[in-house]
Formats: sequence, structure tokens, C-alpha cells
Amino acid sequence: MTTSAVPQNASYQALYRSCMKEAASRGHTLMQKLATRCVKSMAQRAAGMPDQHERNLLTEAARILMKHQEALCEAYPQALLAEFAQAIAGANARSSVLSFDSLELMGEEQLQESVEVVRTQQAVVQAVEAELAELNGLVCAIQGLRTVQAERNPLRPEVYVRALRTVTMQSPIPPAVRTRWMQHLGEALGPELAVVYRELSQLLRAQGVMPAGYTVSPGRDLLASTSSSGASGLKPVPPAQSVPTSTLLNVRELRRLLSGQFEHTEGSFAAKFEREFESGQRADLPPDFSPTVPAAFETLQEMKGVDRVMEDLKRRSSATAPPLAGMAALRERLRHQAASPGQALGLEVVGLMVDNIASDARLLPPVQQAVRDLEPALLRLVLEDPRFFSDKGHPARRLLEQLTQRSLAWSAVDAPGFAAFYEPLQQAVDALLSTRVAGPDPFEFALTSLEEAWGEQSKRERRHRARAVQALLQAEQRNLLAGKVSRQLRTRADVASAAKEVSLFVTGPWSQVIAQARLSDAAGGADPGGYAALLTDMLWSAQPQLAGGNPMRLARIAPRLLEKIREGLTSIDYPPAETRRFIDLLVLLQQQALAPAAAAVQAPMTPQELESWFAAPQSDDVRSPWLAPGEAQESGFMETHQGAMPLPLYQATQPGSVLQEAGTDWLDAVPALSDEALQPGAWVEMQTDGRWGRLQLTWASPHGTLYMFSDAGGKTHSMTRRLLDQLVAAQSLRLVSDHAVVDGALDAVAQAAVSNSPDLRP
Repeated sequence: MTTSAVPQNASYQALYRSCMKEAASRGHTLMQKLATRCVKSMAQRAAGMPDQHERNLLTEAARILMKHQEALCEAYPQALLAEFAQAIAGANARSSVLSFDSLELMGEEQLQESVEVVRTQQAVVQAVEAELAELNGLVCAIQGLRTVQAERNPLRPEVYVRALRTVTMQSPIPPAVRTRWMQHLGEALGPELAVVYRELSQLLRAQGVMPAGYTVSPGRDLLASTSSSGASGLKPVPPAQSVPTSTLLNVRELRRLLSGQFEHTEGSFAAKFEREFESGQRADLPPDFSPTVPAAFETLQEMKGVDRVMEDLKRRSSATAPPLAGMAALRERLRHQAASPGQALGLEVVGLMVDNIASDARLLPPVQQAVRDLEPALLRLVLEDPRFFSDKGHPARRLLEQLTQRSLAWSAVDAPGFAAFYEPLQQAVDALLSTRVAGPDPFEFALTSLEEAWGEQSKRERRHRARAVQALLQAEQRNLLAGKVSRQLRTRADVASAAKEVSLFVTGPWSQVIAQARLSDAAGGADPGGYAALLTDMLWSAQPQLAGGNPMRLARIAPRLLEKIREGLTSIDYPPAETRRFIDLLVLLQQQALAPAAAAVQAPMTPQELESWFAAPQSDDVRSPWLAPGEAQESGFMETHQGAMPLPLYQATQPGSVLQEAGTDWLDAVPALSDEALQPGAWVEMQTDGRWGRLQLTWASPHGTLYMFSDAGGKTHSMTRRLLDQLVAAQSLRLVSDHAVVDGALDAVAQAAVSNSPDLRP
């Protein structure tokens, strides 16, 4: 959460957007330089290549690159702008280039290509470290941040690499050629991007921008901070520091581990682990560590007394795990005593995964510590059960996912509800450390106990969400059908000839009435309620020049007509004030037909008045579906939001600025936040009344018109897609996480393996 933000003045907001456009517009020149250097380096590499096949591949790749150079130069600015837009919205979705879970399914060509992309990201980060540090401070400053939050800089190196991969993937070329392009383009990107960063920093300083300050947290190096994986807050593992010198970790060995190719010696090493963990020779254990705590989950299984077990554990010492330094020593000792390469690699992967999760900035310190405390139990598990790595349904994986994902609901330790969440979590971790039962069963029991401890609140939340979802589904179905009805009504001549206010009512609220009647009619009638047939009389009576010719008919049908309109609007819970507003207009028009000399003349409305004339928008506006007041109340519907002005994502700064607007044609195709990022489970931060709160996307409508978020207390907040985009554009809503913490931690392990895979470089 951006607690260090200060109010932005208008000039800085404009400067921020203009800076993004300026960076994107430089993409054409940047790609030209990359392509030129790439062709030259491939030719030089081919000339000295002893392998004839590789020499031919490099020569052919250089020739094809020259052929596609102009297309790449044209495409790269658009790709950059799209990536910047996603980064601004916080959508830094989990890298699809090389994920932990996908390794097992990758072919050799795909693996080599993915490795090259990740290697490129790492190389570029190292090449631009100094320039990026300065740019981070300046870009954070123009966002109103007091301190540097590197993940808030949309111009991060990985954003440029993702855009580079996007344009190469769009090129109709063989995978082998694309892999060599990425290798050589990536080598060229580092120094050229450093130049771009220096120039952008100079432009921002020329505008009087003073950089935000750095606050380096203990144990986190600057390089790791600047190369963090976007909005996730996860810092990649710096290979030189976190991967052991004699590491077994590389992508091929990791793939073998995931596919179950390693043979494990059942039982023997686990027993050795138990003896060492419990022996008095462990000098790194705290003096009050007790190896004799009963197996709490055996007790739980026997009596199902969650409260009693948790109360028992609460009275025990919480110091049941070795300190961090002792944990490092335990890792190393276990690794050297491993009975097989598979066991040694499994221990190494667990250690890296725990480091990644425990350094995830999205998690509160107590949750990070709980994950560290859990490491001995996980080390013991993977010695016997390597399915932990390949099976996402494994109890230990599900336990880690539950505790980390649920914890994202709180952005502060003193936030309401966090203590009730954390207490049973700590007790479950203590029990896992004390039990002597091997295998996945203790983790299954721990997960069950936590779900029961958290269960009552979860049940209430589920019931409330179910009612809210039902209301939103009903609203979307009615709006979609109303849209079809509205488009049909617009083709009628009497609708086109009616007063603007009347035609807006007919194609807006009244189409909702017709749609609601059809959805509610179990018999499937063509016009249940007769609301469509009523239109002929309604439109005729609303045109004085027509109705005045037959005053007797008008006098006869008017009372029934007004009653039927009220009935129809009541069926959709239409606001009474809006109902009276239209009825008064219709009565006035009818009076003009009956007594034109005596009736007041209705002055034509201005466009602004017409725009706000009815509560329901035009029914074919799918991005802004209308909700009835009851539906809105049930789902916590937000019609508007302070600060959610429909501003363009980027705009020009003041006249005379060095940073000029680079055209607007690209913006039309740039989504504020992708549908891929807006999947249930994603976490966002939203600003309301000047305060930031954390919410989880718990439901998205089938047609993507409505979204529902829930906070830690179970309160729901729903909104249209249009409002959501406006909030993102106004920087009042941003993505915190669109992927699971555990998945991201394991992906970082896969990327660390890239650094130890020199044999895969083409």
C-alpha cells in the first residue's frame, strides 16, 4: 500500500503521463539501434563459429532480422505503451516466460527460448543498475511518493524485455531464429537502455523534479530492489548470494525433480533428519526448544477438538524453530548428508522458496516469520515426498497458499481481524514443528484446523457473497437482454420522432422493464406484462402534434397508461424520484395535446441535462450496466468514486515542456487493466475517502461487465468495468497481486536456476 504517497499536483500528474509517452515514443529509435547491433553481433559470432550448423543459423537469423527490422521498429513503441499501461495499473502478471510449474511440460526449443528471455532480464538489470536507481527516484517523485518504491516505476527493465519478447513473438519466424534474436537483442538492450534512462532522467530534472529518497531495508540489497518483479513485491533471488556455490539447481535438474525422475530413499534419511533435529547436539537450537511436544495433529485427529488443541498450543513456548542463522546451518548440513541428488535438490529448492516468500513485501512481518518457522517441517517433508513440487493440490502447497493468500487481506498488523487470523496460524505452525508423523498428513490436519478456526467468519462471508453474486448476475442478464431490446427499439420510426427525453427513456429504463419481464416469465411469452405493446400508446401520447388530433382517445388511455408505466418501473425497483420525473414530463406533453393554449411549453433540454436525465444509462452501454437500488445495496455497488474522473491515461504536459505528447492513436488500443489480470483471487488496493484499503477480487461477471471485491471484514464492493478503468486511470486503484505468493516464489526459483544453466545457451 502506498502509505508514503503525498498529494500530486496537476503539473506532476501531467508530467508523469507525458514521461511514459516520451519513453514509448523513443521505442522506434531504440529498436533501430538494437537491430543494428544485433545484426552486427550475429555476423561476428557466426564468423568465429566452428560449428557449421550454428554458423548457418546465425547467418540466417541476421538476414531475417534485416528483413523484419522496420516492422519491429514500428511495433515496439506500441508494445512498450501497452506494457507501461499494464505496469501503471499494477498488472505485472506472473511471468509466462518461465514458470516453475510449466518446466515439466516444456520442450527443448521452448525451454531454451524461455531461458534466454529470463537471462536477458537479468543481464539488462545489471547493465542499467546505476541509471535505473536515479530514474526510479525521479519517476517515484512525480507519482507523489516520498520514498522510492521501485516496483512503481513502469519503466523497469523487465517491462522493456517483455515488450521485446512480444514483438519478436508476433514476427512470423521459426523458434530457433527467435531464440537467437532474443539472445543478441538482449545483449544490445542493456547499454542502449542505460542511455534512454539517462536521457529521461535529464528531461525530468530539467522540469525541476527532485528525486524521492531511498530507504534500504536491512537484508535487502539495492539490486534486488530495483529488479523486483513489479507489483508483486517479490525480489528475485540474487544468484551470487542466495544459491549455494556447489548448487545442483539448474533448469534441467529442476525439470527432472518436477517430473519425478529422481529416486528417493524412503524413510532412512527422514529418520536421520528426525534424530538430528531432536538430538541435544544441535547447538543452533534455542535452549528452550522442546523435542518432546506431543504430536498435536494426532490428538486433533482423534478428538477433533480444534479449540482445545489450539488452546493447549497457545500455552507452549513459541520458540519452536531454530533462528535464521541456525536454519542456514541446518540447510547446509542436511544438504551434505542427502542420500540422493534428488533429495539434495529438493532441500535447496525449499530453502530458496522460503527465502522468496519470507522476503515478499506484500506479506506482513509476522506472516513472513511464520513461513520461516515452517521451514524445518517442509525440509522434512520433501525428503520423503517430492510430490510437493509437482502437485499443486498437495496439502503442504495448499497450506502455504492459504496462509499467504489470506494474509494479503491486511496491510497492517493492527488492522481489524489480523490478530484473529494470525493466532491460529502460529499455533498450527508450532504443531507442525512438534509432530513426529511423517508425510503430508500433518499438513492436511493443519489446513483442516485452520479452516475450522477461520471457518465461521468464512461461512458468513460466503453467504453474503452468494447473495451479492446473485444480485449482480441478475443485473448483468437483464442489462444484456435490455441492450438487445434497446437496439431493436431504436429502429422504430415512432421512437426516432419522439422528443429526445422520451426516446432516451424508452431505449434506457423501459428496455430494462421489458427485459426484466421476459427474464421473470417462466412461460417464455413474447411480451409478458404487455410492456412492449404499451410503447405504441406511450409514444403516440408523448407527441402533442399527433395526440392532439384525437383528444378523446388520449383522455381514455392516459390513466391506464400512467398506471402501467408506474407498474413497469416498480418491477425493476426504479428510483421513485426518477419515476415521478418521467411521469411529470409525460403528463405535461399530454396536456399540451389536450389544451395547447393553456399548457406550459416544455423547453428543450441541454445535452448536459439529457445526459443525466435518467438513473439508468442507455441499455446497450455494456461497460456501464444499470443496477436497481436493491441490487446495488446487496452487492455494495459503487456508482461513482471520488477522484475517478475519466481522464486519459496519458496527456500532454504544459505548453513549452520538453516532454511532448507523442500522438494519441496508440491509446485507443491500450487497456487500463487486462482481463487476464482481473481474475478472481487477484488483490488490489483502492483509495476511498483519502485512505487506502486492500480488497480481493472475488467475482467477475461472465461477460466482464461487473466486478465484485471483498475486504478483510467480508464487506463487498462491486462496480462496473467502466468505473474500474476510471479508478485505475485516476491512480485510485492498482493491482497488488494477480498471482499466488507461493507460485511467484517458485517461479523465482526457476529463474535462479537459469543463472546456473550455461549449457542451455545456444
